[in-house]
Amino acid sequence: MINWNLKFAAPILLILASLGFGVHKTWAQRDREKVPEIDVQNYQVEAELIPARNEIKAKAIIKFSALQSQVSSATFDFNANLKPTRIYFADRPQSPAILAVQVAEPTSADDTEAPKLVRGGKKPASPPGQRSTRKGPTSSAAPVKDSSQLRFNQYNDDHTLQVDFDSPVMPGQTAVLVFEYEGTLNSADNSPLEGVQVAYIGDDVSYLLAISRWFPVHGYFQDRATGTFRITVPQGYVVAMDGTAQTPQKAGASETFVFTCERPTFPGSFAVARYNVIKTNAGPVEITFYVKDNRRDFVNGQGEVMGKIFELFSQKFGGYPGKGVKVVLIDNNSLLGYSAPGIEFLAEKAFDSTPNANLLAKEISYQWWQSLIIPKSPQDLWLKEGFSGFSALLYQESVSSEAGFARELRDTAVTALLHEDKSTIRNAYQLPTYSPEYNSILKSKGAYVLQMLRGVVGDENFFKILKEYVYNFGYKEASIADFKALAEKIYGQPLDYFFSQWIEQNGVPKFEFEYTTYRIKDGFKVSGVVKQDLDTFKMPIEILVETEGKPETKKIEVIGTESSFSVPTFGKPRTVKLDPNNKILKINDEIRVSTSIARGDELRKLGQPTDAISEYQKAIEMNKRSSMAFFRIGEVFFEQRSYQSAANSFRESLNGDLDPKWIEVWCYINLGRIFDALNQRERALKEYQKALDTNDNAQGAQDVVQKYIQQPYKYEGKNIQVK
Repeated sequence: MINWNLKFAAPILLILASLGFGVHKTWAQRDREKVPEIDVQNYQVEAELIPARNEIKAKAIIKFSALQSQVSSATFDFNANLKPTRIYFADRPQSPAILAVQVAEPTSADDTEAPKLVRGGKKPASPPGQRSTRKGPTSSAAPVKDSSQLRFNQYNDDHTLQVDFDSPVMPGQTAVLVFEYEGTLNSADNSPLEGVQVAYIGDDVSYLLAISRWFPVHGYFQDRATGTFRITVPQGYVVAMDGTAQTPQKAGASETFVFTCERPTFPGSFAVARYNVIKTNAGPVEITFYVKDNRRDFVNGQGEVMGKIFELFSQKFGGYPGKGVKVVLIDNNSLLGYSAPGIEFLAEKAFDSTPNANLLAKEISYQWWQSLIIPKSPQDLWLKEGFSGFSALLYQESVSSEAGFARELRDTAVTALLHEDKSTIRNAYQLPTYSPEYNSILKSKGAYVLQMLRGVVGDENFFKILKEYVYNFGYKEASIADFKALAEKIYGQPLDYFFSQWIEQNGVPKFEFEYTTYRIKDGFKVSGVVKQDLDTFKMPIEILVETEGKPETKKIEVIGTESSFSVPTFGKPRTVKLDPNNKILKINDEIRVSTSIARGDELRKLGQPTDAISEYQKAIEMNKRSSMAFFRIGEVFFEQRSYQSAANSFRESLNGDLDPKWIEVWCYINLGRIFDALNQRERALKEYQKALDTNDNAQGAQDVVQKYIQQPYKYEGKNIQVK
């Protein structure tokens, strides 16, 4: 697995490391039911896990009511790796049956390799008990012996299950469906989140996240419901799940854990392993950790950071919407982090002696921005993803120096601009979920937009807006229009221009300005013009005039492509800075260089080294002394064992701007590795000594140096690091 120290490309590269590069289904593809026909009130799920065989056997009882008109069918999200054995209404008797299987005929030779998604119309019904797998040749249906079984079609390509009722459910009427099903969950194959293992059953650990649709779910993260889950596992295992736990029930070699979710929410995420269960109070919240022996020593440090995050968010957003939170470790084959109501799942590599505060802040914030309030439609995803990214920025601001937070903002700007031209925030739901483009626009740009709104309305109004937003829309759906209306009410001024510019449109300004200094009666005056290239642009922007005495700051309104300004000062002006605190997302030469480097990093992870080098060279064309760009090119050549070219690049890097500082020590280490690989030990030792002399231990550099001084470096295959 790739080892990262995520800096300027953190949000995007985090996804690249943890998810891989698949073509994920978009929110647009999943937005099937514009107006839901049913409302689920309760899930009752019984599941037996057989870790030794990676198997699950389960029954789900779903209570629902019809909405608006009579309903003759219902569609549920359901993992394609699981197969129903029977579906029936609970109030009708059943008898043993033979499951009939109908297989749809492929329309072309390609259909057997890549199933085509059915869109745009009602899916055809099958005879009772039949399902469509959309793969393989046509076969005749087997006879059905149980007339109580309902017709259903299972669509593997979009993980849905349509059930056709033998008699319609009338408006306001309540019905109860029973699903019996089973299957094997042992890999990321055919996952609802393509290429990502979100459901796994094994001896060491099992986890079934709600996003995997391991039980039939209606309106994933839209239709709230209560639930009771009975999870049976071999004795010795512990089940960690959202909801209130009852006393486990032992029977033979098995043990059943029962969890009840009394408040309508989005239940059903759990993990199973031989956990140590450790409770601790972290700020205003009780945290229960589920960790194995090799991670229990990190609980206190992780809990301390989580406590600070909960305390900050409770202060800024309103009280934490739960009694406590469970933190559960899973393996490194899934997501780095996953949030469900009242429970956080973390990969083991994200839980060590140094907490990943950025990841923790993002995931914990979902307790407010995903579990408490949910986006009304896919077009409102900014209310989830952008708010999560902003929450991480907010925490970083609380623990960073002014200069440190400025770097965080700059890094966020870089990731926000990587794919800014691909979509507006409003329409980013059409992008592949968790793709680099999705994260760039919704998470990074979305976070920066909230930071800009904060600058427009002021801190007092901004945090009042967030608190009232949580109060007004807690346990409800919200739209961007709802949030905008609330912001305008509290701010007292229209914000149409802001939401139009940053939510409905794409494009960011590139500012240029010119000015002249005049002596006036009481001091001096700086007059000038701000220019930028977006015709409909309107934003307040700060101008800082540094003088021989006290600096002067003035906020002006930039409207259209050219706006004039005038700033009186007492002391003689020295320099003028536009937007000195980076309150506006904008393009400048520094950002362009960093963006090209970050884009090269993405291409490198995609296995496209030639294209990556092209991006790094674009950065060098803009900044001839970019140590980072030369360093990245050196790494690519080193991975390809093109040692002369790598050495040349690392030397150029050392002769550059050495920004960031850690580049120096790692250039010397890499030069030492090159000479070791070429059996030039004395030259290697000289480079290692130079690395020692820097006294820089960035990313454990000094430990690495000592290792190679003791034993020469040997090529061990590609080990891509992005520091």
